[in-house]
Amino acid sequence: MPDPADPPPRFELAIAELDGILRELEDGTTTLEDALGRYERGVSLLRQCYGQLRDAEQRVKVLAAVTEDGTADLKPFDHVASIDAAKAAVRKPAKSSPGSGIPE
Repeated sequence: MPDPADPPPRFELAIAELDGILRELEDGTTTLEDALGRYERGVSLLRQCYGQLRDAEQRVKVLAAVTEDGTADLKPFDHVASIDAAKAAVRKPAKSSPGSGIPE
C-alpha cells in the first residue's frame, strides 16, 4: 500500500493501476480482505483522476476563452490543491436574494 505522504501518481499511471486493480478484482483470486484493500485503493485513485480531469477541464476553459475582438481572454487560474478543498467550495450554501422564491 502506498505511503500517504507520497505525491499522487500521474494520471496515466493512476489509470494503469486502476486497470490492474479491476483485473485483480474481476479474476476473483484475491481474499476478501485483499479485495477490500484493493477496492479502497481504486476509489482513492478514481477520486484523484476525477480531480485531475476537472483541473484540466478548467484550464482548457480558461485557455480557450476569447474576448469580443477575438484575442485570448487571459485570467488567473485558481487551482484547488485538494479534493477536500474543492468539495468544501462546492458545499458552500448560496445566499438567496429577496423575492427569489427560495426560502432561507
